[in-house]
Amino acid sequence: MMKPIDKLIDGFNYDLIVRRGLSHHTIEAYGRTLSRFAAWLVALRGEEGDPGSLSRLELEDFARSLREMGLGDRSLSAAVVALRQFYLWYCGETGLEANPMEDFEVPAFNAPLPVVFDEMDIEAVLAAPNVATPQGLRDRTILEVLYGSGLRISEVLSLAIGDIDTVAGFVMARGKGRKERLVPISDSCREALLNYLDNGRPQLMKGRQVVRGRRGADRQADANARFRREPLFVTARGTVLSRQGFFKNLQGYGIKAGLLKNISPHKLRHSFATHMVENGADLRSVQEMLGHADISTTEIYTHVSRGHLKKVYKKAHPRA
Repeated sequence: MMKPIDKLIDGFNYDLIVRRGLSHHTIEAYGRTLSRFAAWLVALRGEEGDPGSLSRLELEDFARSLREMGLGDRSLSAAVVALRQFYLWYCGETGLEANPMEDFEVPAFNAPLPVVFDEMDIEAVLAAPNVATPQGLRDRTILEVLYGSGLRISEVLSLAIGDIDTVAGFVMARGKGRKERLVPISDSCREALLNYLDNGRPQLMKGRQVVRGRRGADRQADANARFRREPLFVTARGTVLSRQGFFKNLQGYGIKAGLLKNISPHKLRHSFATHMVENGADLRSVQEMLGHADISTTEIYTHVSRGHLKKVYKKAHPRA
C-alpha cells in the first residue's frame, strides 16, 4: 500500500510533466530530492507522516541531513529549489496557508558567482568577427542574439528563419522541455539579423534552396513555408552550425578582443542578465526572458548586481 507521501509525490510529478512540461532531466533531479525527503519524513513521523505538519526548523534539519550525506553546495541548492516547488504545489492542493518553505534560505554557501563581462569587453567581442565574410557575418549575428536576448546557445542554434520577427523585434525561443517563449531583441540585434539574412546566409547556402513541386502561386507558397522552417544559422555546407563549431570560433574572438577571462556563450547570457538587472530590469521580466522555471535561479544576478553596486560605492563615496 502506498504511503501518503508517495501519493503526494506522484501527484506533484504529474503536475510537472502534464501541466508544466518540465524536462526529463529536471523531473529526475526533483525526484531524487523528494525520494530522500520521503524516506526522511517516514523516519521522523512514521508512514502516515504529513509534510504539512513539518516546521521550518525541521525542514532545516532535512537540509542539514542532505549536507551530511555529502551533497555539495550546488546539489544542495538544487534540492532546496525542488522542495520549495513541491511545497508550493502542496499548499495549492491542500489549502495549507502557512508554507514552511516560503522564503527558505539555503545556508550560506561558497558557490562562485557567474563570470560577467563589462560592456567594453562585450563591444570588443562583437567587433571581433570579420563581417566581410559570410561566416564572420553569421558569427557576429549569433553574438548579437546571445547578448541581445540572453538565449542559451542551444536555443540560438536551433532557431528557424520563421522564429524571428524583425518587424516586431522578437524571437521565438524553445527552451528546456520544448517550452516556447517570446523574447525581445535590441535594435542592433535586429539590424544584424536583417544584414545576415540579406548578405550572409544566401552566400553560405550558395543556391541550395531549390523549390520543386507545384507551380505558380502554390509553388511560391510552398517555397515560403519551407523557407521559414529552414535553420537560421548554417555552415558553408548548408548544414546547421554546431555548438562545438561556434565555441571554437568564439575562443578565437575572445583572444582577438584581448579578453583576460575565457569566454563562452553562457557567460554572454550571464552578462545579458546582469546588465539588465544593473540597469533597472525587474527580476520577473529577466526570469521570463531567460526561461527560468524558478525565480530563485534568476536571483543569482541580484548578488552579482550588488557586487557591482558595492564597487560603484567604493569608487564614488569619499569615506568608502
